[in-house]
Amino acid sequence: MLWQPIRPFEFTSPVVDVLTYRFLAIKPISTIIFAIPQLRELFTIRQINERIVEIPFVLSRVHGTVLDVGSNESPISLMLASLGHQVTALDLRRSAFNHPNLINIQGNITRWVKNDYFDTVICLSTLEHIGLEVYGGKNINNGDQLAIDNIYKNLKSSGRLLLTVPASVKVNFTPTWISYDYLSLRKLLKKLKRINYKFGIRDGNQQWRLVDKIPEDHPFDPHMPSAVALIEAIK
Repeated sequence: MLWQPIRPFEFTSPVVDVLTYRFLAIKPISTIIFAIPQLRELFTIRQINERIVEIPFVLSRVHGTVLDVGSNESPISLMLASLGHQVTALDLRRSAFNHPNLINIQGNITRWVKNDYFDTVICLSTLEHIGLEVYGGKNINNGDQLAIDNIYKNLKSSGRLLLTVPASVKVNFTPTWISYDYLSLRKLLKKLKRINYKFGIRDGNQQWRLVDKIPEDHPFDPHMPSAVALIEAIK
């Protein structure tokens, strides 16, 4: 019981318990805290992250053949394959899962192209990391734009991009991710048409809600996205 894993697998869960003090993250202290319910309650804060709105947004809009870009941190590829979709999962790292409807490819979207092939391309909380040294990536100038340009090439005519990224009133940079504003997103997606924007915003630690526009006074959180853009765009 004391050595129960803190996180059963690498998928990012919508609900996470965060340790209240950094020094508690030292193992085996953290392992013991997470394994014992009474200690977990005392020394963690429960947070609900952007996955709570991203996953249902994507699942409600997918059709046809699917490319999932940056697939390893999300269960979306495995979910869709299990539901009968033909899915190609693309990530810099090897996937740990197999399914008859799932093709796993270890590769980089800034260089990988299968022209005019997919009905749907999913890019769930991935674009903001491309071009930065995180998740096995390297520094690439305009990495996010290169990724979007290749996503465009992979889409069939009238295919759809389902994109989710951290969002804020103005562009913000952290060492591992970018938070986009509306104008920067429009610039990135300039080749696509019929672009529909929704935004999920976090209120406190445990509530998210959908809005058409991020309020001007909504705070930016450099540690965990406080807002996310939910975008559907057609080629």
